[in-house]
Amino acid sequence: MRISLKRTVYTGIGIMFVICAVQYINNQRKGALDCILPDAYRLRLNYLTEKVHKTLQLIQATHFLCYESLWASLYNDGPRTWDSSIQFCLTGLDLSDHDEGFVNRIFKSQDLSLDYNMIEGVYAVRLRESSSAGKPLSPDVSAQLFLFQESQQSPGMMLRKSGMKRALLPQDCENELLECFPKHLITTPLPQTKFGDIMIPAPREGIEIQKYHYPNDWWLQRKIPPC
Repeated sequence: MRISLKRTVYTGIGIMFVICAVQYINNQRKGALDCILPDAYRLRLNYLTEKVHKTLQLIQATHFLCYESLWASLYNDGPRTWDSSIQFCLTGLDLSDHDEGFVNRIFKSQDLSLDYNMIEGVYAVRLRESSSAGKPLSPDVSAQLFLFQESQQSPGMMLRKSGMKRALLPQDCENELLECFPKHLITTPLPQTKFGDIMIPAPREGIEIQKYHYPNDWWLQRKIPPC
């Protein structure tokens, strides 16, 4: 049978297409595997979560799981295989009622370092080296404390995200950048949700707060992020 040039070209293109498809699938699988962290991360993140929770209790700050950590609790009862951080939300007044030096000393006394990003209105918390207590020191895990304050437009009813980058924005809760949510969702005492080996405060009404933090896809379960 005579092999035509056209057939040879089409066969070559078909082979190249198959090779590219296989390579793409392998890369996708490799990317997903890259997101799966060793168990040491989960253990250390559970350890950090408990310490941050207890420290916030010491200064009587209303705090609760939020953002991705709330999804992780609702669907997985704790950190997912790709999580290396924990997210808490809290009202800024609970911290500003205290002297900044006092807050830093409390965290330091619990072997935690505390850094504030005033542009974003977020505290970053990490374990200090002295907090090993038999725990692995290698994984680099962290906690983020997102501050919220009362909206000037709807005082007593809505809370909005803090941070200097939002200070000049119109106080209109229709603005998604403010990430406003109803204050009644964090009326104390807050319900508890399982996160790893401990119970942590969570917003009221389950996923209701996620409708404000993820207005465009709150109904979707979180997927493995691109790595």
